[in-house]
Amino acid sequence: MEHLNENIDYQKIEEMVEGDEDFRRQLLEAIILAIEELRQVYFQALEEENVEAIKQARHKIKPTLSLFGLKRLTKVLYVGKKVILEEGFQHSALDRHKEELNEASEDLLNDLKAFH
Repeated sequence: MEHLNENIDYQKIEEMVEGDEDFRRQLLEAIILAIEELRQVYFQALEEENVEAIKQARHKIKPTLSLFGLKRLTKVLYVGKKVILEEGFQHSALDRHKEELNEASEDLLNDLKAFH
């Protein structure tokens, strides 16, 4: 498996765990839970058109995004923020954003589970 890709920077994980398999497992599980929580909260907030809940979900995941090099998900969330601010909730760009977020998070979760 590639150590550096758009979904996650595995090298950062390896540097952090320093060969400790238990810590690696716990870390990967924590990232998986964070992504699953983001999906649940973010999609519900989109459905409810709750801008504040969307902001909170993005803010909560921010450290995970930067710490582990989750570039693709970071880009998707940034585009979504821009779409919501500029176009609101009743725009076709938001549908594309939902699809991209779903795809990016699914790909990331699949990568993490395979690496786990």
